[in-house]
Amino acid sequence: MENRRNTAERRNAAERRTAPRRNGDITRTPSWAEQRAQYMTRYLFWGLGLLYFNLGDMLSDGAWIGLGAINAFFAVYVTLVSLLLWHARRHPIAPWRWRAAMWVDLCAVSVAVLVDSAIVSPGFLVYLVVIFGNGMRYGLRFFAEAAIGSFVLVLLTIVARLPDYLSALSPSVAFFMLFGGIIVVYAYALTAGLERAKRQLEIERSVDMLTGLLNRRALYERAEDLFRDHERHRTPLVVLFADLDRFKNVNDTHGHHVGDRVLAEVARVISDAVRASDVVARFGGDEFILMLPETDLDRAGTVAERLQRVISSWSGGHAIDLSLSIGLAEAPQHGGDLKSMLEHVDQAMYQSKLRHGRGGIQRVEQALPA
Repeated sequence: MENRRNTAERRNAAERRTAPRRNGDITRTPSWAEQRAQYMTRYLFWGLGLLYFNLGDMLSDGAWIGLGAINAFFAVYVTLVSLLLWHARRHPIAPWRWRAAMWVDLCAVSVAVLVDSAIVSPGFLVYLVVIFGNGMRYGLRFFAEAAIGSFVLVLLTIVARLPDYLSALSPSVAFFMLFGGIIVVYAYALTAGLERAKRQLEIERSVDMLTGLLNRRALYERAEDLFRDHERHRTPLVVLFADLDRFKNVNDTHGHHVGDRVLAEVARVISDAVRASDVVARFGGDEFILMLPETDLDRAGTVAERLQRVISSWSGGHAIDLSLSIGLAEAPQHGGDLKSMLEHVDQAMYQSKLRHGRGGIQRVEQALPA
């Protein structure tokens, strides 16, 4: 019974700690290719909007702006999209930008619907594209935010043109609106179910069940994406190797059941001390690997010092003698893939421990010759 309870606790801890941190609503980080496809879709709808209003004579009679102003608005929209795309190429992982781009889309669609002469505007379908596109890329929180934002903006649009909508009200218009809402709610429910199933599969396949961190297999898979982004955008990427000193003494003195709890707590402390975009994995035994995108060696050194402080604070509070020895390597000068960088870091840490003992921070470039 006790073993089953411990296993269940570890499983629950794994689910909690592998959920994205801080931005816990973001269930996945889309690749650059996925984000680029989203921006190409934005350009497509921008072009369709220009054609719709310029060739179709679709401005409503009571529109508060003319065609010239609409074209100027589209110019502002495409400028904003281009600036966001420029930023995305250099900083793919930026939740604030994902949200900003989503709201730019929603506001642009709302303006188009507001000035459209057609009561059942094609813009209502574009709301669905924005909702599904963001929800399926960035997770349920973005899905819900896009859906709520769309409903609010549609309501404001209807209020602004209430006489037009009342005069054109018919069963077909009412059912069109109703079906649109039902589709969004139904799609959200389906997406939530898929996310739960996907999450469970990811946990079983990719998570170290003791600590809740990525396992070695998942680490190498994630590393491929990070190195690909590093090569494409020329942004810094640091690999941090953390070795838990004197952990064997914990097992020998207190037993492996206590050692397991210590490893789980150390994993939690490390995870809480870094960014949501950083990758944290248990490499094996008492070794942890962190991959820090968009971080150079100087900033990684600050991260390493913070990790040592929080581990020292935790171990002191629990009367357990532990420390972290940390090695740092930066791509591409110390390797073009995870395996080669880890080899360099391991050699540097070995030399550092021989000369300076445990608990140090060693950069590969500072390693002394053997």
